[in-house]
Amino acid sequence: KKIWTALCFVPLVLSVIYLILFVCGDAFKYIILNYLNIYIISILIALLPILAKKKPIRIIGNILSVMVCFVLAAWSLEGTKFADYTDKSMSEAYISLCDFLEENYVLSEWKNADYEKLKADGLMLIEEAEKTGDINKYYDALNMLVDSFHDGHAGLFIDDAESTYVMDKITAFGDYGLSLISLDNGDTIAINTEEGLEIKDGDVITKWNGVPVYEAVETVTPPSTMGTTYEHEKLLKTFFMAGVGEDTVDVTYINSEGKEKVVVLNRIEGNMPRAFKSLDIFTCSRNEEYDYRMLNNTIGYLCVTEESIDEFSDIIGYVTGNHTTAREMFREDLRELRAQGMTKLVIDIRNNRGGYDDVATALTSLFTKDEVYAFSLGVKNGKELKSVADRYVMGDGEFSDIEILVLTSMGCGSAGDGLSLYLSRLPNVTVAGLTNPSGVNQETGGEVYMPANAIVYFPTGLVLDENGNPNIDIDNTRLSRNPVDIKIPLDKESALKIFSGEDYELEWAMAYLNKTE
Repeated sequence: KKIWTALCFVPLVLSVIYLILFVCGDAFKYIILNYLNIYIISILIALLPILAKKKPIRIIGNILSVMVCFVLAAWSLEGTKFADYTDKSMSEAYISLCDFLEENYVLSEWKNADYEKLKADGLMLIEEAEKTGDINKYYDALNMLVDSFHDGHAGLFIDDAESTYVMDKITAFGDYGLSLISLDNGDTIAINTEEGLEIKDGDVITKWNGVPVYEAVETVTPPSTMGTTYEHEKLLKTFFMAGVGEDTVDVTYINSEGKEKVVVLNRIEGNMPRAFKSLDIFTCSRNEEYDYRMLNNTIGYLCVTEESIDEFSDIIGYVTGNHTTAREMFREDLRELRAQGMTKLVIDIRNNRGGYDDVATALTSLFTKDEVYAFSLGVKNGKELKSVADRYVMGDGEFSDIEILVLTSMGCGSAGDGLSLYLSRLPNVTVAGLTNPSGVNQETGGEVYMPANAIVYFPTGLVLDENGNPNIDIDNTRLSRNPVDIKIPLDKESALKIFSGEDYELEWAMAYLNKTE
């Protein structure tokens, strides 16, 4: 009983030691809020010897304590790493941040990050911030650092209600009554145009403020982290080019009659940049959750918006590599669709938010009879990446006779990107999209607390392929490593359908499956 009583205090003691050694200043509140569940549990476990006077209650307490500690230990394996530099000057904190990322950002070598150059470039901005008091120059340095990784899992968060930094970056782009998009043939056309505008949807834009479109687009820096690959970045630049200008812009275009004209467009005051709305439409951004239904008499539809079921089963699935809860949920829903006549299936993962890759492998397992390699969990040892646990698609095969068309998009990332990859390896599956998925798949968990309420976040857990390289994430070439099987055509007709509210991609998917009969 004495040993048990002492052990019950271990979690609380470790939590307090951690707070004393590693947490100070402004970061204290973030640590407490993020890990409040751990501190509450450690306090409850410490109270067990006081509350559990009777032997049966002590036994139950023992069992619960072991289970809780197992879950927390498994959860900590996901690679969470913190650093707190809130007590340093901005320059000192930035140098420490670069050093910390070089050691702990799991893709430092894969991305070929030049931290010495990043230090020098960032410190120039920070020195200006310290001299002039312009805090935005400091934020610019942090933003430049994380943007250099071209990693959707790395970014900057400013926890300051009075800061206008993020909004200033957004409103630096205007709204001139139209958006632009690049087509497969190289043309740039107007879409999502304001009613009454002289330029109409589908008109080809040739110059922006007198500069040829293909030159003007290269000067744009989009306020978005979605541009991981060069393919994605070009699309983003084109969307946001329609917001570059002063009070007016001169736009040269070719109208429906084939005549080239120049029109002066006024900036619409007070409007959020139209590019954001247009980007949401293009990437199929939506609020609905997981859904399944029949599209017609033979084609079923499964919309997977994230790879997460519930916290407990997700962690168990992560540790064991076998997410039975997810598999059985998908199985039940697919059986219901089959009972309604499903012989073919569309799996829609456009704008998938990600989650756990074990949910992705659980779904994939229902469509193959074979055991297929998926990925491995890894650790970073110095500059080397080492696999420690292999994960497989455990062939279940109940629906391996179903022909499947997967719809993805540049907004599909993390475990959603993983789901796209695992499904693409099956012979009965075709992956299609207007673009390739985002090219992001590592595990999140890193946070560095910086002065002026800035938090830098980055991935710390490794997801590797059979060769010990990052499973999906792009390297410094910025080319997709998880391309679609079929690129859905993006021409003027399809663009007009997309921005008039039609689900062109889903219509294309159904037509594709109907042709294969």
